[in-house]
Amino acid sequence: MNRLYRTRFHAVVLLGVVLVPFTTAAEVPVGTAKLDVTPTRPVVLTGYGHRVGEFTAVDTPLWARAIAIGDAMPVVLVAVDNCGVPANVVADVRKKVDEAGVFDAKLLIVASTHTHNAPQLEGYAPILWEGRDTPEQREHVLEYTKRLTDQIVEVATAAVRDRKPAELSWGQGKVGFGGNRRNMKDGKWVGFGFAEKAPVDHSLPAMFARRDGKVVAVWTNYACHCTSAGSENRVGGDWAGFAAKEIETAFPGANVVITIGCGADVGPQPTGNLDFSRRHGRALADEVVRLAAGDLKPLKKAPDVDHRVIQLPLSEVPGRDHWEKEAKREGFEGRHAQRMLRQLDRDGKLPTTVPFPITVWKFDADLALVFLAGEMTVDYAVRLKRELDWERLWINGWCDDVPCYIPSKRVLAEGGYEPDFSMIYYARPSRFDPAVEDVLVNAVKGYVGDAFKDAKRAPDADLFLVPESALPAMRK
Repeated sequence: MNRLYRTRFHAVVLLGVVLVPFTTAAEVPVGTAKLDVTPTRPVVLTGYGHRVGEFTAVDTPLWARAIAIGDAMPVVLVAVDNCGVPANVVADVRKKVDEAGVFDAKLLIVASTHTHNAPQLEGYAPILWEGRDTPEQREHVLEYTKRLTDQIVEVATAAVRDRKPAELSWGQGKVGFGGNRRNMKDGKWVGFGFAEKAPVDHSLPAMFARRDGKVVAVWTNYACHCTSAGSENRVGGDWAGFAAKEIETAFPGANVVITIGCGADVGPQPTGNLDFSRRHGRALADEVVRLAAGDLKPLKKAPDVDHRVIQLPLSEVPGRDHWEKEAKREGFEGRHAQRMLRQLDRDGKLPTTVPFPITVWKFDADLALVFLAGEMTVDYAVRLKRELDWERLWINGWCDDVPCYIPSKRVLAEGGYEPDFSMIYYARPSRFDPAVEDVLVNAVKGYVGDAFKDAKRAPDADLFLVPESALPAMRK
């Protein structure tokens, strides 16, 4: 029989194709795959502006991990061990997927674990390396970017082809190694550290696919920078990589996907070496294993999809005189201004908004999965989970693009790295307008819809704050 699949992208009728039902009443087609994406030749890493030269060693492998859900029109998520996959790479991936014709590229999400010990990708935070690398290093970045693009297509396609009926369920726990990293004095940012009383999001949502009672796939998420290992010039997946390995050990044969929530101003505490990466990964894995043995909420069908691109407003963009003056400076500021002048020469103007993709997967009224681009500061999770039903909401950052940090109104008022200097790395012409928070939050609430507005209970008190009992271990 013919079946009609509708998303907010379009409606598709599969004509002339006999589709045998792919699921039983309590099952959903689920497929997974993973692929080693560790660099095989020297390449510069990204994530730290002071770290120069190509990597010196590999601590742990890097992976691209995929999960596909649904029958004739599967949704697909690929999470890559990388600091961030920019829009130009995502566009190339989708083009190749379209050419292959195995699944609808519009239903693909490309996320990253935000490990800071992975190769630079062409187009990501361009000022980080512009003017500081060699032609040979640039060539190595291009080569790795092209290779990773093909590998993302490969692993996504493999997950789609792996689909088999499975029982799909999800639950939500807590893990507590993330601490807000914005140190303040007199209401203004003064540097990175551990701000013990500032907001966090300790929620740990996890999804499980089972066949004959055996866990075959896990997807989980935590809102924290993937930077436990520190800034050694070495390749590794950091706490997300160790967590995936621990979970796969607990569930032999399962594939594990890890994404990151609104953790742009949240860092692992303590931090600075590989042992902390292991410790944090183990803590996350232990909570996932605990959740798997508890009461989980069944997901009885593949999700409906809504995808939009909104425009986030920047504050007033300086004119040419400003950039000509700044271009005489040394360092990142000078190179940033020179790029702005080239853009003015080419386009005659600088952008006043930032394109921002938002995707929502809704499993009926049981779960709304929100995928946001960029480095999302934690206030977005706190606000959305207070204004919507936090027990049915799962928020992912670093999805489908990393245009820059996305600061909240509070962070913009405090100033500092995330709302200001980081915009230089990302080649943006100004900081955001404070209206950015309302624009983004209202868009998400509109796309999620009324079915997720009513919460049965308020969030737990320690969901958005570090408990006093946890502080001694986090200070060590």
